[in-house]
Amino acid sequence: MSRSPLDYSINKPLSSGFNPLVFIVKDLILFFSLVGVLSFGLFMLYSASGQSMSMVYRQMIYICGGLILMVFVSHLRPNSYKNLLMHSYWLGLFLLMYVLIVPAKGYETSRWIDFGFFSFQPSEIIRLILPLSLVAYLCRKEIKPQLSDWLVTSGASLTCAIFVYKQPDLGTAIIVLTSGLIPIYLAGLPFKIIASYLGLLIVSAPFIWSGLRPYQQERVLTLLDPDADPLGTGWNIAQSQTAIGSGGLYGKGYLEGTQSQLDFIPESHSDFIFSVIGEEFGLIGISLLFLIYGIIIWRIFKIGYSAESRFERLACCSLGFIFLLFILINVLMVIGIIPVVGVPLPLISQGGTSIVVHLLAFGVILSTKKI
Repeated sequence: MSRSPLDYSINKPLSSGFNPLVFIVKDLILFFSLVGVLSFGLFMLYSASGQSMSMVYRQMIYICGGLILMVFVSHLRPNSYKNLLMHSYWLGLFLLMYVLIVPAKGYETSRWIDFGFFSFQPSEIIRLILPLSLVAYLCRKEIKPQLSDWLVTSGASLTCAIFVYKQPDLGTAIIVLTSGLIPIYLAGLPFKIIASYLGLLIVSAPFIWSGLRPYQQERVLTLLDPDADPLGTGWNIAQSQTAIGSGGLYGKGYLEGTQSQLDFIPESHSDFIFSVIGEEFGLIGISLLFLIYGIIIWRIFKIGYSAESRFERLACCSLGFIFLLFILINVLMVIGIIPVVGVPLPLISQGGTSIVVHLLAFGVILSTKKI
């Protein structure tokens, strides 16, 4: 009897011990941890946005759509979309080129594609497409990647980063480049090539610095001396640190934060929402958030280490490290350890594209788990 194409693309549940809920979400701990963080994010968005229900409703729509896509993707077999992922790189590159050639009207930078009823940032999408396409490329053959493979994948990552930088968006460009290099490293990038990359970076550092825009250089200088211009370039970090420090151990209470409610914190609903969490819930609230994040990351790597194929393991672990990278960059930026870059707090900050892309990534992760 012939088998339908669906039999090759959908993971079938085992006949013994069938649990409908487990079949739908595949990993109860991971799913409910994600729902917990997303729900908490909606409450914090309400507070950080000046109690704007319209912003909360929009975010909720993106969350529901993202969860539906996550569940759908989680039931696809990785082999059914492996080749599609490898060629999706060209779609991501096209979108990055398009946004520079035909920038959306009404935006200060060339980062958005606006369809009127829907707008998105290609740089958010490339964060998911790039690492997965590189993993698919490196795993297209059973043999170990050759020198040409390392050079092609490294060049592909650098190309995407350059296009993002041209938007201009230096912070996201660095993250895109790192997102591409993570799977390359995990795939076994030789130490000699790593050393040559580091040497090239050191040699080109002065040229990179001279090519930065003045405001980008100011962000780096502000990091070195945040008190040099507390009312100008140092304002974001100063207000963010004040908010987190004033939260103390227990916080001031939900909707009781003075820095956030009086609009002292810029972009409090997006990049600096972690400051609002620290002010209103204190160290205990931050610790509980990190605990749930830790559970999510633990489940990602547990699924990755149990995956059957090299492609599945690399894809899963790469997405796990990238998710961890986003958390670290946002938190370190908010507390003033690294320069300010446009990186939202995953699953919490306002941003529909970011939410959907993260949940799609979790769909890919769950697709590697057999039930």
